[in-house]
Amino acid sequence: MFKVLNTSDADVHFEKTLLCAHHGWGKTTQAINVQNKYGKTLIISLEGGLKSLEHVSIDVIPVLSWDGKHDPDNGVFSFRGTMRMINSSEFNALEYKAIFIDSVTELSDQLMEYLEKVHEGNKNGFEKWGDNSRMMIGALKWIRDLDMHVVCTCLLSEEEDDNGLTTYWPMVKGSKVAKQIPALFDHVFCGIRYTDGDRTSPKVTRYLATDQVRGYYAKARDPRQRLLPIEKCDDVTKLFAKMAMADGEWDEYLTKQVAKAETAAAQEK
Repeated sequence: MFKVLNTSDADVHFEKTLLCAHHGWGKTTQAINVQNKYGKTLIISLEGGLKSLEHVSIDVIPVLSWDGKHDPDNGVFSFRGTMRMINSSEFNALEYKAIFIDSVTELSDQLMEYLEKVHEGNKNGFEKWGDNSRMMIGALKWIRDLDMHVVCTCLLSEEEDDNGLTTYWPMVKGSKVAKQIPALFDHVFCGIRYTDGDRTSPKVTRYLATDQVRGYYAKARDPRQRLLPIEKCDDVTKLFAKMAMADGEWDEYLTKQVAKAETAAAQEK
């Protein structure tokens, strides 16, 4: 039987997201928000520690290498071995709703460590970097194309453009790869952390850039143009909710926001 899907079908709309931010923004804790919104979530952790998630219950696979020892019975996982596990019927039976990769920066480091060994003694350095680009982009496309919601975290790197302005890109091995990665995802959000106040009573505010602004390369597949270029928000799933609102819900949301703003202005007087 010939069967197609339609863009209005809910099953087509898996969110494919890259979240980039500096240390301390709260990238890893987004896994909590993802599981709360979408349900059963699997974390692929390459960071070597999940202290910020000790108080919650989320399934995790701690990946130690790109293609090294893979012994799940003893808690040792490689990235390639994990890919094979996820491709299995046993994994499908677990009915995960989302996968959370933490982080792309660490995955890139593991790949380069693997390639250094593969190309040891190879005087043609172009081959190593060619493999790095091909394998890294291929791995991220495979992750992106999973039939579930996908959130990948990544550190931000800074560089100056030709005009001397600071720009921010995913921190991975190879500048060309860094420029390619954002194109793979529907949404690229950049976390911004602003600290105000003095040393005794600092106030930290977190924002999410959703568009190319202030040197951040961010974007959102937001056809109704609901999102601001910079949102005062520390939860990526709230942005998904705004984009998914029906028109009536959105009108109600705007009315409440206006009422809040008017109340706040009256209190300041």
